[in-house]
Amino acid sequence: MKGVFALLAVASLCACGGGYNSTSPNTNNSTPKVNTAPPAGGISVTNNQFSPATKTVAVGTSVQWAWNTCTGDAYNGQTCVSHSVTFDDGSQSSPLQDEGSFTKSFATAGTFTYHCSVHGAAMTGTITVQ
Repeated sequence: MKGVFALLAVASLCACGGGYNSTSPNTNNSTPKVNTAPPAGGISVTNNQFSPATKTVAVGTSVQWAWNTCTGDAYNGQTCVSHSVTFDDGSQSSPLQDEGSFTKSFATAGTFTYHCSVHGAAMTGTITVQ
């Protein structure tokens, strides 16, 4: 009978696997979202602000906004906040999103104001095209 208990004890220890493997993802969570760094001259969409909030560019320039709104990780939980780049003149705007990027080209001179559709006047920006 002692042999059976000893065998069960050894089998139980072997089944445990020896601990947590930090290189394996936690399959109980969804795929983590990724913050996107804007290219040089781009604008970062962070929680509650556009950075930089004002930008001056030449006619014909494309500007990219990149979302950097996720905090945490797949192992401990992740929070991502949705924002948009919504132009006040009704021109092409981004969808409401919590990751990725949006690019807009400016073909004419002028001042183009925009805001986040979630945060309104609390989260605004301006592109001046010369």
